[in-house]
Amino acid sequence: MTSFRVSMSFVLSLLLPAVAWAQDLSREALASRMAAHDAPTILDVRTSAEYREGHLAGALNVPVDEVAARHGVLAVPRDRELVVYCKSGKRAARARATLESLGYTHVRLLEGSADAWRADGRPLVSEHP
Repeated sequence: MTSFRVSMSFVLSLLLPAVAWAQDLSREALASRMAAHDAPTILDVRTSAEYREGHLAGALNVPVDEVAARHGVLAVPRDRELVVYCKSGKRAARARATLESLGYTHVRLLEGSADAWRADGRPLVSEHP
């Protein structure tokens, strides 16, 4: 029985870091990292029109339906942290699944996505043609 506990503890210690990466990143944590100039790559998977209306500073825009074909434009090593968001979280979850299927290992969702970021009164950058 003791050997089982030791083995189970060992297995859990290996799995916990992977579980932590699978969790959403809080808006507070991302805002703090952005302020400290230590933000991960941020990927906005909304449409180009939605992106122009307002996006997180420094976010790259690759619409969710184009993620598989255009993931190379991210120029991000597959083991680096990526934070993905959309309007409410549904498209971001689809994009995370796509990126993970392409070998990206540290893809996180922004907790609450753009709607919650905006509701918090956090700044968004607008693009005007």
